[in-house]
Amino acid sequence: MAWTTPKTWASGYVVLAADLNTYLRDNLNVTAPAVMTTQGDVIYASGANTPARLAKDTNSTRSLTNTGSSNNPAWAQVALATGVSGTLPVANGGTNATSLTDKAVLITQDSGTDTVAAVAIDANGELLIGGTSGPAVATLTAGSSITITNGDGTITIASTAAGASPAKVMAYQID
Repeated sequence: MAWTTPKTWASGYVVLAADLNTYLRDNLNVTAPAVMTTQGDVIYASGANTPARLAKDTNSTRSLTNTGSSNNPAWAQVALATGVSGTLPVANGGTNATSLTDKAVLITQDSGTDTVAAVAIDANGELLIGGTSGPAVATLTAGSSITITNGDGTITIASTAAGASPAKVMAYQID
């Protein structure tokens, strides 16, 4: 039943039962209190002068969206790909970044601000090494009787003991 625009009564008009039913009774029946019947329901207009009721969703964490038929309100979960804007801060579980560096790892610095940074590890043999001023990207350094060979995704460490023949080379590969 839809709302009917009230009649403009003229002097001397005889009011009929049908007039009272259409312009008074039916209009009173489509008011928000008559349509809303349950705690949590939402009233909206589904068309011109047509109130409708959206029953509350019994699931938790639902949001009111305009994804129903004819763009009417509906309960839905927030779609992270399309229903969220802005940058999520670290305090709320985000990275506070809108993009990240390619071939990088995420680190935090000891700055007291809970900032997250992306550190690129984009050359052969690079490692993330901890330090008192925070993590940094570096490579291993060869030393006396030690050679280091950096490959794509590998690091080979070779050592020759002092006075040992070349046949007694010890090699370790980290994959």
